[in-house]
Amino acid sequence: MKLDFYNTVEGKAPSFNQGDVVNYRIDDASRFNAWYDQMKATLEADGPYSNFFRGVGEARYKLYNSAQRFWIQNNLREVESLAKPMSYIDMIQNMVDKAKEVKLLQQVFDYYDIGIGQQDFPLLSILQHYAAPTPLMDWTYDLNVALFFAIDGIKKSDKDNVIEDYVSIYRVNKNIHSPFMKDNLNFISGNVFPSVKKLSEFLTDKMVVYISDFEIQGAEDKNNRMIKPLTTYYNLNILAQRGLFIFNPHENMPLEDFPGLYPPAAPIPDNRIFCYNINKDLAEFIKYRIGKDGINERFIYPELKMYSQNILSEYLKFVIG
Repeated sequence: MKLDFYNTVEGKAPSFNQGDVVNYRIDDASRFNAWYDQMKATLEADGPYSNFFRGVGEARYKLYNSAQRFWIQNNLREVESLAKPMSYIDMIQNMVDKAKEVKLLQQVFDYYDIGIGQQDFPLLSILQHYAAPTPLMDWTYDLNVALFFAIDGIKKSDKDNVIEDYVSIYRVNKNIHSPFMKDNLNFISGNVFPSVKKLSEFLTDKMVVYISDFEIQGAEDKNNRMIKPLTTYYNLNILAQRGLFIFNPHENMPLEDFPGLYPPAAPIPDNRIFCYNINKDLAEFIKYRIGKDGINERFIYPELKMYSQNILSEYLKFVIG
């Protein structure tokens, strides 16, 4: 089976909230600057954790997670029915259960006093970091980080005025999009991490949930670890990227197709996911713009060895004079 794609920028418009329509399709630097300043003002007004961003290098892609892509492209529904009946969630649960057998990971969870019954989502975070197919999708609180991922390694089309000429930035606002997205998993679970299957059953009403270690409430929780981290085990990238996940338990439904998202129809406001499509010709301009804020490959993918070598080099320069 093949994944569904958008064929044109205009063709994907019905699936998304276009916000200020002039920013739905951004083709020049002045329009980008106006949109960028508008986003920064929105973030300042809404607060640090109200908006999530995702940068995608191809505007034609739907918002599938990696497990959905793996399941659909390998036609696993048909394969599993021939071999051993196994649902999409069973596939995920099976993969997580196999990961629980890794001795090093068990030592980590023993250290943090996380029993085997609560290890599913910390393990999914680790598997996501190492590119295994998971039902988690990467998002970030940082617009600059989303822009970095949107333009990182882009490939331009040989044709003119096609959707392949665009990258996309998606934005979810917790207040606007609450009809299809439940609160942070740490909060709704009472700091007791569920299994993949249990949470999937809880979300049978066609909803998703987000998972973040950043939204720890109050200094006491942070200092005393009253709330256990879910996403940052073995993963410094999450901290650098101000990252979080959205967990989508449904085998073939991309985020923009959830039934809780509606185009405007009085008295219902437009609560579809925001989408901004940016011409790839602006990639170098964007790279320079976010680079002024220190967002580059070295920051996004921190290597402690590199930082240690730089610190040693600076120390030697100081000693030698």
